[in-house]
Amino acid sequence: MTRLLAAFAVLAAGFASTVFSQTGLFSNGSGCGCMPVMERDTVWVTDNAGAGVGTQQWSCDHVYVLTEQVFVNAGDTLTIDPGTAVLGMSGEGRVAFSVPSGNVVGEITTVSYDTYPGALVVARGAHLHAVGTESCPIQFSFLGDPLDGTVGLDVNGMWGGVVLCGGAAINTLYLEGIDQPSQTGGIGTGEDRAEGIVDESGQDRHVYGGNGAPLVSSGTLQYVSLRHGSTNLGWNNAMNGNETDLLQLAGCGQGTLVDHVEILGSADDGLHVLGGTPDVRHVLSAFHAEDAFESDQGWQGTGQFLFGLQDTSIAQPTNPPHEAFLWLMHGDDFEENNVDFTYEPYTSPWMSNLTLLSNGGAHAVGVQSLPAGDWLNSVAAGVEVSGVETRHLYSCDGFPAIAPMGISGGYGILKIKNWRVEGTPESAATVKVGHYDGLYANGVGLALPQILADSNNVLAPVLTDASFTVDGGVLVDGVDPRPTVGETVSAHYQTLDPRLDEVTYHGAFAPGLQPWFEGWTALSDMGLFSGQAPGPGCTYPEACNYDATATEEDGSCDFQSCAGCTYPWACNYDSLASLDDGSCERETCGGCTFVLACNYDPEATQDDGSCTYAECAGCTFESATNYNPEALIDDGSCILDVVDNSCQGDLNGDGVISTLDLLDFLSVYGEACDP
Repeated sequence: MTRLLAAFAVLAAGFASTVFSQTGLFSNGSGCGCMPVMERDTVWVTDNAGAGVGTQQWSCDHVYVLTEQVFVNAGDTLTIDPGTAVLGMSGEGRVAFSVPSGNVVGEITTVSYDTYPGALVVARGAHLHAVGTESCPIQFSFLGDPLDGTVGLDVNGMWGGVVLCGGAAINTLYLEGIDQPSQTGGIGTGEDRAEGIVDESGQDRHVYGGNGAPLVSSGTLQYVSLRHGSTNLGWNNAMNGNETDLLQLAGCGQGTLVDHVEILGSADDGLHVLGGTPDVRHVLSAFHAEDAFESDQGWQGTGQFLFGLQDTSIAQPTNPPHEAFLWLMHGDDFEENNVDFTYEPYTSPWMSNLTLLSNGGAHAVGVQSLPAGDWLNSVAAGVEVSGVETRHLYSCDGFPAIAPMGISGGYGILKIKNWRVEGTPESAATVKVGHYDGLYANGVGLALPQILADSNNVLAPVLTDASFTVDGGVLVDGVDPRPTVGETVSAHYQTLDPRLDEVTYHGAFAPGLQPWFEGWTALSDMGLFSGQAPGPGCTYPEACNYDATATEEDGSCDFQSCAGCTYPWACNYDSLASLDDGSCERETCGGCTFVLACNYDPEATQDDGSCTYAECAGCTFESATNYNPEALIDDGSCILDVVDNSCQGDLNGDGVISTLDLLDFLSVYGEACDP
């Protein structure tokens, strides 16, 4: 260990003097109150022989280097301050062992290390609080990255990534190496191990699921950039890779939040959500060897404003050569025979406003293994075959998930609604909204186009600039992923889940506004946004045409079209007015609005204090000697003659004790008698 640390010290000296010599967007932290990265000292982080990092706060005074797979153990909280840089080492002593197999890959491969690549693993029951700011994001990358955006987009697999494990529900059954199902407490109580992680301490700190803590958050990541990672430990007989992703959310509980996060250059997937109920917002996932997003194992959280980018020269999977998608919708671990055949809990998130953009990939979305959920108001662009490919090799595959009940055993649990696949009538001959991949192409496969069309999924030109170019790992032409027009989503297709925002445009970005990834991501610094930033406009907030995005006053402010009376108490109140012009008045609609007043005015809408009650008051009881038929309000002055009758109870003297006597009694009940 002493020799290792000495080597680290030598490396750190050169690292600080050369690697951080540039002052790019991320490398210079002085603008947000942090030391410039080149002046920070290095903290070498180990797993402390299984004790983990403990409860700590990492600040931007240091650069933290993950020397191995580092765990935050159950009960501990790791807090990472804005502007902090965390770098992972690439591992040492890699050994690959392969055996022949009858599958299409031809062999099963296992990879081990003497020291596994640096990764940060948050164990079940632990918490990660990594909250940066727009001006001071947190960044994760590899040891050797100058943190100035000069590393190529095609660089990946340089460190392990970040894994959050939680105790929520998943739909798998077995832990590898255990003969009996771990799902013994009911549906959703199975467990699994995070992919690509080896807990060398033997504590199994990368186990997740079990549904023992479904409401416990595993952490919050906001304004975080993760780049150039993922570790491949081989693949199994089912052709499933055992690899980390740049960000893996494994069985995370309710309240786990990923918001404003950049995920760039993974050797596997960018973001992989495995079960649980985490929420993901404003995620840019781009330029990976495999999928930008993948979801499975019973995820029932939410996702909105998610942007996936795929370059076909980079999307070349390093594990078995599966096709890479922008979003792979899996339902379960069916291929590994590790799922309850009820498939519950279904992978059924509420999703809206995705923008999935390729530069020539076959399909944007792959639907496999019975996923579910509502996926709304999204955009797929730059594909050569279709927006959505549904696989149908089994009765529990993608097509049965999307097919309505009664069509080829359809479950109708997956609802892809109101998507726009970038296209024109001319491109419709080659690009389709949906593509069927299955055994029944001459039968039920013909139903797929109609199923998608019935849910208002159509080809249409949508995005302002959907083409981009990567040359030799360098972005040479960016995109403008904003829709050309807004107000394209009707009330009928608004989300019914209160966790999602209601917006009236397709895709992840509002038309006319600056994209939410601008200014804080590495890709922003590289020129990803090709559009024009907001410029001249009306900068006065009180104006009718105030433009919140305008950076320069152009003299166009309008103070008339929205002017009027803005006070609800006024007779001339204008509910559409936003600027008060001093015209409010209360005379034309004033009067007495109290219905029991003598001068009540049913036409009045504003009470002017004129109500009177005296001139219409009097005795309103007809049997009283002083009954006043003109009186509207009884003033308690009624005088009643009491008949002296030997028949007690005959109060009105008609010789009969009846209801009329009772009414007479009640009319004077409670009055004081003269002594």
